[in-house]
Amino acid sequence: MGLSRSLTCVLLVTVALLLSIGLVMVYSTTFALDGTKYFYRQAQWMAIGIAGALVVTFMPREWLSRWSRVILFLIVAALAYLFLAHVAVKVFSSSALRFFPLVPGGIKGGFRWLRLGQISIQPSEFAKFGLILYLATYYGTRSRETIETWKDGVLIPGLASAAVLGFIFLGKDLSTTVITAGVVLAMMFLAGVRTRFLLLLVLLGAAAGTAAIATNPERVTRVVSYRHPELSKQDDGYQLWHSHLAMGSGGLRGRGFTRSIMKQVYLPEAHTDFIIAVLGEELGYVGVLAVLGLYVLFLVSTVGIAYMCRDPVDMLICMGVGLLVAFQALVNISVVSGWCPTTGLTAPFLSYGGSSIISILLCVGLVFNVCRRNLAALHQEMLDTKVIPTYKVFHLARPK
Repeated sequence: MGLSRSLTCVLLVTVALLLSIGLVMVYSTTFALDGTKYFYRQAQWMAIGIAGALVVTFMPREWLSRWSRVILFLIVAALAYLFLAHVAVKVFSSSALRFFPLVPGGIKGGFRWLRLGQISIQPSEFAKFGLILYLATYYGTRSRETIETWKDGVLIPGLASAAVLGFIFLGKDLSTTVITAGVVLAMMFLAGVRTRFLLLLVLLGAAAGTAAIATNPERVTRVVSYRHPELSKQDDGYQLWHSHLAMGSGGLRGRGFTRSIMKQVYLPEAHTDFIIAVLGEELGYVGVLAVLGLYVLFLVSTVGIAYMCRDPVDMLICMGVGLLVAFQALVNISVVSGWCPTTGLTAPFLSYGGSSIISILLCVGLVFNVCRRNLAALHQEMLDTKVIPTYKVFHLARPK
């Protein structure tokens, strides 16, 4: 019980620190542009996300499992609605949007947002939450023999995942598609899907991803700009080049909080995709390594909690959330460091954005739901047996 409680506390402190750093950096990157507007808006979204995480934390697991299909269906319906709006505009004209009152229009060339009253949401962000919950429930409630078959192990959950991933991709969001697909494949592997089936899916995904890049001039340009940012630093490689300059100019300890030069003129979207570049300029490599350490701590704590779970559903939830944050953080840091092309992915817990921060906090709520029930079960076990179970005994009690 002590180890489980410790991991829960570590996870809670890690999330709190990441959120605090993110809020402070949003203020630093935006106060010169619009005062405290972005700061307070991000704080409001964090409050909504924390409230949602608390609801998920104390919700009975049976309710979450029962509603997992409905949640995924609603997400697919929202993504399909956006795709139909995109097709209507392509076939007819922008006037076709009057038949899609919930679509505000394309943002940066893609139809990714739904407007509900005064707020806009990005369904692809919530798709991560929906897929993790659905796949964990699906695989965790089936026997290993069933999961090892093609139909039940790959075809049924694969079609559900493909529907989500396909609509996200058609919304011109390749980076989110790739990250989410990576989480899906990882959860399939952890659930016990046969290796040869997974290799087939990886090959198909790699072929589809290569074709998606090769047939899109904008994506090809991003790859070229990534390889040689100095050759296109005035156009396609502008952000990447100045991100490199921001990271490099910070040195070991940085210029100091709010003293970034690049964020003022040279680095667009400094408060979203490139917030870690500004953090590197202001707080130096020490600040970047501290954030990287917190991401690693998040992954280690979620994996540790997953390892102690008796229920396969709980294990898959924790691993799915941990890998999602790890994959997304790795890609974002790789972009700002110049190790991969620009993607548009946000830094988890740090970047400005309502949908991204709320969806990731809902995912964290799933993990805390697991922690709450595991701690309650261990406490009840202690009362029933009047013996304090050690970690080793708890581990050996896990079902095969």
